[in-house]
Order: sequence, then C-alpha cells, then structure tokens
Amino acid sequence: MAPLAAPRARLVARPRAARPRARARVDVDRRAVALALALALAAPRARATATTTDDAFDALERRAKRAYEARDLQRAREALTAIIAIEPETPEWRERRAQVLVDMKLFEDAVADYDEAERMYGAKYDDGTTTYKSLGMLSNRALAYEGLSRWDAAIADYSEALKYSSMIGATPPYVLNSRGNCYNSIGEYEKALDDYTRAAGIFQRSRNLSGAIYAQSNAALMLAELGRIDEAIEEMEKVKRRAAGSVDMRAALAALYWSRGEEQRAEDNWNWSCTAINSGQMVEGGPVLDGCELYRDYDWLGRIRRWPPSMVQKFRRFIELS
Repeated sequence: MAPLAAPRARLVARPRAARPRARARVDVDRRAVALALALALAAPRARATATTTDDAFDALERRAKRAYEARDLQRAREALTAIIAIEPETPEWRERRAQVLVDMKLFEDAVADYDEAERMYGAKYDDGTTTYKSLGMLSNRALAYEGLSRWDAAIADYSEALKYSSMIGATPPYVLNSRGNCYNSIGEYEKALDDYTRAAGIFQRSRNLSGAIYAQSNAALMLAELGRIDEAIEEMEKVKRRAAGSVDMRAALAALYWSRGEEQRAEDNWNWSCTAINSGQMVEGGPVLDGCELYRDYDWLGRIRRWPPSMVQKFRRFIELS
C-alpha cells in the first residue's frame, strides 16, 4: 500500500469568457490573506495576448490538457512552455507546468517553476494589506520537495497549506497524511502519529473509506515504532477487518506476532496474504496497491511504502527466519 499523498491537480481548459475567481479573505494580524481554494492546475484561464488569437491560444491550452490526461507528459510540458512564452508574466501557467514536471519526476525544475509562480503572485497581489496564497501550489510544491528528500521544506509547505486552510474552517486530510509521511521520514514519529490519526478521523467523517484505511494503517505503524505494540496490534487488526483485500496490515501483523514469539499467528496472517489475497486489491474492482511480493523488497517497504525502520527489520527477520 503506497502512502497516501495530497491529491494532484488536473489541467482544466477554461471557456474564453471565463472570469477570474473572487479571492476569499480572512484577517490575520491586520493583514488579509487571499486564499486560492482551487488546486493549482485548475486556475482560471489567462487572457491571450494581442499577438496570438484566442483560438490559437485555446488550442494550445486544449493540447496541454489532452496531453496531460493521456499521460503524454512531454507533450503537455511543451504546450505549457509555448503558453509561457506567450504570457511570461502569468503565474498560473508556471504552476501548471510545475505539476507536469512533478509527474515527470523532474523535481528541481518543478520547484523552480513553483518558486517563480510564488514570486509572480507576490508581485501581482501583495499590496501590504492583501497576500495571495495558492493552497494547491503549496501542497504540490511539497510533493516536489518530497521527491528531493527535502523533508523540512515539504513540511513547511504542508504546514502553511494547513494553516491557511484552517482559517476558512477546513483541514484537508490528504495534506495531513502527506505531512505525516514527511515526519515519519525524519523520525518524528509522535508528530507523524498525530497527523495520521487526525487524517483518519477526517476521512472517516467524510465517509472516505480508502483514505481512512490508509491513514489508520500509517498510524498503526507509528504506534509500533514508538514501542506501543499492544495498541499497534489492536489497530492493525481493526484495519485488517475493514480492508480484507489489503496485504499491508496482515504483513505488519505477521512481523509483530513473530517478534513476540507468536509464530502460528504470524504465519497465518502472512499465508493468508500470499494465498487468499496476494494481489493487494483492497476492494473489488479497485486498483492493485500492495501485492504480496512487494513486501519482500525491503527498499520498497522502507523508502516507498515508508514503513518505519523497526517494522522493516521485524518483517525482514520474519521472512528470513520463518
């Protein structure tokens, strides 16, 4: 089961007559903060310049959108680069290209585009009383920082996104879960546990079962890393019952039971994972997330799935000694 990340925005073509969104404002220490509530790539369409017809400009925008949806990322990047050449002072296009660059795993280039978009927003909107913040840009730039293992920078962006969200009475659980992943990566397990637990609660209240299961699984792993084994096992058993088609918590239970000398319970959980499940399909018709064989790849388990170190070692001992 891959760690749940903040949702990525999509390229959205806007009709020619689209009007810019109004910016929500809240008072903060005698300043107003204007919040862009839509994700970065859903920003309003910019006006074509006099040197390019609206039709030609719209064609470029449609080309970028279609290419992105078809996962032809290089073509999407080229179309957005052409748009930026036409309208170099419009920050929304930098945001959109940056998201494509994140998907291409060109994280340094993505951060550069996000930074330039942030500078442009400041020049365009910050006037001493109003500051413009794009929540989508903050969370998506944090994803780029994660790709570079710049955990502190990612945490800073996720935290800022959460701060501004709270000003309008919202707490996005995807962002909480993603910040938890970063805290996990730097060994701040108590903070990670808090973020995962909060995210699981919000997902549950919104009836997002998949999100709740992901976050609850991550929280259970943090409990294990903190030495709270009985609590971890209790939570893992709950997740196992809720996500009968997921390998993840059964594998974790196998590791914990084996470490406590409960060999039969460990074997039962793992054998069920590899015979009755194996595919990692959490719900019927859903995607394959965590096939049994992936858990034998300890680099994947620690670096991609982000199991904490002691859990990786416990599972490794189980696999190699059982």
